[in-house]
Amino acid sequence: MMSSKSTNNLNLKKRSGPPSRASSFFYTKSNLVTALLATSIFVGYLVFVITVKGAAFAVDNSAVKSLGTSLGFGQAEIFAFLSERSDQMIAAYIDFNQVWDTLFGLIYGVMYVVWVSLLFKSHSQRFGNLNLLPLGQVFFDWLENFSLAALSNQYLADGTISSPTALLASTFSAMKWVFSILVYGVILVGIVMQVVGALKRRRNR
Repeated sequence: MMSSKSTNNLNLKKRSGPPSRASSFFYTKSNLVTALLATSIFVGYLVFVITVKGAAFAVDNSAVKSLGTSLGFGQAEIFAFLSERSDQMIAAYIDFNQVWDTLFGLIYGVMYVVWVSLLFKSHSQRFGNLNLLPLGQVFFDWLENFSLAALSNQYLADGTISSPTALLASTFSAMKWVFSILVYGVILVGIVMQVVGALKRRRNR
């Protein structure tokens, strides 16, 4: 008789299409060790790269300290953010968005995918590609980054801000945080399911 673990692995292999194959890969490979490793890389990158690179364009007592950490922003906020910074600081901000924060998105995206995959592994057939939900956050984060880089380049060139591009950047930022909230919600549900499952197994012993 085939075990439930073998059946689950067989079902994972039957799923087709690039998204489903990626989903199955993470369901199969994710475990507590990989989840903790991914989290360690995330924390290390945040502390030793993002914080350091972000200091290159930080302004003490700035009216707008950051654009990507709020649920959307207006054209006035973007202009205020850029006008408080020198050309060198804006250049560092462009580099930050196009390189370091883009890599950060990939790192936290993989971390969240691994955690969701681990929490929902035993229910993978029911929830399908749910473990890839964090990639939506990464996608909109990247769009936001490159929109802000484009606005920064425009400001350096002629001192103006494009209203349509500013609106796009704000929309991408809002969508990024919507996906972020969804991901946190899914992880919370997964934790609850794991706790409930563990309690049921304990009672049945």
